[in-house]
Parts: sequence; C-alpha cells; structure tokens
Amino acid sequence: MTWAVWLAVPVVATLLAAAWTWLRSRPAKPLTTSQAMQEHGNYLDALVETARSKDRGPYAPHPRD
Repeated sequence: MTWAVWLAVPVVATLLAAAWTWLRSRPAKPLTTSQAMQEHGNYLDALVETARSKDRGPYAPHPRD
C-alpha cells in the first residue's frame, strides 16, 4: 500500500503544477473603453519622445571635433 502513496506524490505534484500554470497563464480581462483610450494615449505619447536627450541635440558631434 505504501507504494501507492509513493506513486501518488509525483502525480499530485504534477497536477498541482498544471493547475497553477493554467491559472497563471489565463489572459487578462479586456480593458474598458476609457482604459483602452488612456493606454492608447500613453502609447502615442511614448512614440513622440525622442531617443536622444534634449541637451545633446538630434545629432552626435563629429568624432574628429
């Protein structure tokens, strides 16, 4: 009978891991319209920001300068 317990432990651990993985991988709830518009605005704001800092300017100095 103890052999059944030893065999059940890995089976139970595997089932618990599968259940945990399934719970964690579910997709998030869809955004409401106002939340979606806010996120889209944040995305557009991030696109407007420049890659370089404002102090440095749009171009790097020439290497010989």
